[in-house]
This record gives sequence, structure tokens and C-alpha cells, in this order.
Amino acid sequence: MTRSTARLGALRRVAGIAALPVILAFVAAGCGQAATTIEYSIWGDPAELASQQAIVDAFHEANPSITVKVTVSDWDTYWDKLQTGLAGGAAPDVFAMDGPLFPDFQSRGVLLDLKSYVEKDKYDLTQLADQGVKDFTTADGGQYGLPRDLNVIVLYYNKAMFDEAGVAYPDDTWDWAKLVEAAHKLTLDKDGDGTTDQWGLYTETTDMENYWSSLVWQNGGDIIAPDGKSTLLGSEEAVGGLQFLQDLIWKEKVVPEPALFAETGDAFEQGQAAMEANGSWLVPTLEAAGIELGIAPLPQGPAGRATSVNPTGAVVYKDSKNPDAAWLFVKYLASPAAQEKLMALKASLPVSKEVLAGPYAASFDGAQVFADSLAYAHLKPSFLGYNEFTAILQEELDTNVFNEPKKTARDAIDTVLAELNALLAGQ
Repeated sequence: MTRSTARLGALRRVAGIAALPVILAFVAAGCGQAATTIEYSIWGDPAELASQQAIVDAFHEANPSITVKVTVSDWDTYWDKLQTGLAGGAAPDVFAMDGPLFPDFQSRGVLLDLKSYVEKDKYDLTQLADQGVKDFTTADGGQYGLPRDLNVIVLYYNKAMFDEAGVAYPDDTWDWAKLVEAAHKLTLDKDGDGTTDQWGLYTETTDMENYWSSLVWQNGGDIIAPDGKSTLLGSEEAVGGLQFLQDLIWKEKVVPEPALFAETGDAFEQGQAAMEANGSWLVPTLEAAGIELGIAPLPQGPAGRATSVNPTGAVVYKDSKNPDAAWLFVKYLASPAAQEKLMALKASLPVSKEVLAGPYAASFDGAQVFADSLAYAHLKPSFLGYNEFTAILQEELDTNVFNEPKKTARDAIDTVLAELNALLAGQ
């Protein structure tokens, strides 16, 4: 487990929820002696168990000869167990795949190309969100998985804090200037002791997905070249996006320095920040915290509107003894029937365009904001060497830009640019 992957785990589905201490498993209810059994492995938290059980039960009802055994574990345990299984030739038949990590797994030859199944079944990939399909498609036309759900970054806000401060709620007219203006009005020292008690904005800086990649795109920059062989972070536009985040922390002082909440966790969830830039997976946690929650699009930058979208997919182990059954289950996971059950969690967006435009958009207050965000969302970068790249980059940014302003964003990027390009060129 690399350092960057461990960071990602702290930010994804287990955000705000303690990691599962053990692996949980269940099978299709009432299945009896089925002819075929496949194993499906995912990461998640206890809240996902009910929806996954409902999906498995519905699949078995439609396919009574197939039993699905599901194992659910926390993020770190999931990847450790998967790597061990792959090394020993005993991986699950079907397993969840994070978009950015897909190229590394596909390049190792451990995933089954599903293109022949897609063609045989005349499966219509256009019924699924384009970003999700693209992340599991290779340059030579291979289809190594189907998307299961999508996660996008939005702006959460505490309505009560806005009302108390007399600040209008965020809307789609907000830009960087309006964000800074509102954040200043919402950053308060309530007891007059010289220490900020309420922050205007909270965001996590340890993973590009949670905000800084969106700032780079909003400023007209990009992160990785289309061929994946070099980084584009050296451009003035990209550096400007990173510098804006550093300025929010250390110049404007409307975002807490990361160390302040490194141990205690999410400041917005704890009622110590009025806004937060974070992902769709956080909705259940924030609702459980009792926050009077509002959801708005990320403020647009000088180059326009942008956010990050990251698909989770379902892939099939190349040496699965039951590839036909595995394909049937992967296909079912992306079906409207399964997507509506997954939607009940409110933790991610469905990949079925039918469900996304219909039931999902009306399923809870703010769901339409998530759905609309896909129109201007950029895929979270997915490329060979992702873990190594992010480990080098985040170490520099965390140490010298965000946690302490030892360097400007320009100086920090210049420090690691050659190393990052050499890494990518060698993949």
C-alpha cells in the first residue's frame, strides 16, 4: 500500500466513518444449491451493506443458477487483500476498481477484456455515462470493465451559518471572487480570543480530487498530457490554481491550515466551517451530522466552470473460472434496476443515464446539482504510475505549499517537475 493510496482511502467512501475492523461477507438470500458461485469484492462502509444485499438478491432472482458472495472491507484492507489474491492467483471473480488505478492493474494483465461480451450481447455502452465508460476503455478498444457509480466534487454549505451571517447562499453565479468575499464574512472569532472559531471554507488538500485539481482546471490548466507521458502542471494556469488554494489558507486565512484538523477530521462536519469543497460520497455523513445542508456547484474560475468526476467500476479477474457469470453480474450492476437500489445510499451518482436523468435527479435536495455537474466535469487523471506520481507530488505540496507556505506553488512544482516527467516517461 503506497502512501498516496492510503491518503485516498482516508478521503473516499470511509470519510467520516470508522474503517471496518473486519471483512464482512454475505451471499444471495435463499439461493440454495446454485450451479455457479462467484465472488464480488468491494470497499465500503456499513451503510452500503443493505444496498449491496438488495442488488445481490435482485440479481439472484433474475439469475437463480448464480450465487454471488460479496466481501466488503475498508479501503486499505481491500487493496491489501486484492493484491495478495492476485499475487497468489486467487483473486475474486469480480472486484471494484477505482478509475485512477485502472491503468496500472490493466497493464499487469490481470483483468479480462470484456469487449467480446459487449459485442456478443450487443450491449449498448451509450446508455451509461460517458466518463464512466471511458475510464475503463483502453486505447486499442479494449473494454476491461463497466462503471458502477460516479463521484463528483461540489460545494457544501451550512444554511444556518449563512443565515446567521446574512450571506446569500451560493449559486451558479459564484466565481472565485464571490467565494473569497463570502468566506471572509463567514470566518469568525466568536469569543474574541484572537483564534478563529468558524472558518469560511474547509477543504482537504491531501488528494487532488477533493479540490485542487478543480482549481487547476478552472484556471485553464491541466495535470497530465493526453498520452500520459508528461505532466502539464508546469503551466502558468496550473500553477495559478494551486497558488489560489495556498492563498485561501495563508493569505486570505479563510481556510484552516491542514494541521488544525489533521487529527479531529472534517471541520464542516463538526460545525466549524460554513462551506466545504468535497465529494458526493460525503452526503450521508453530513446528513447524519444534522447539518442544515445546502449543495451548490463549485464556483467558476477565470477559465470557466470545472469539477472532478471519478468513476468506480466493476472488473473481472482474467483467470476467473466463471467469466460468463461474472459478465452477467457486471452488466447487472450497471442496469437501471441495480442503479436505483444503489441510488438510495445518496453516496454516489448512478452511471445509468436513464436513472441519472430521472429518479436520481429528484431523489434528494441537491441531487440535481450533482447531475448537472457532469456536463463540465473532468475525469480525475488516470494513468500508469498514478500512485508513484501522487506520492511525489503530494509530499511536496503538503510539506511546502499547503501545510506551511515555505514555497510558492511555482517553486514547489519546479522542484518536482523533472522527477515527475521522468517517472511518466518511463511508464
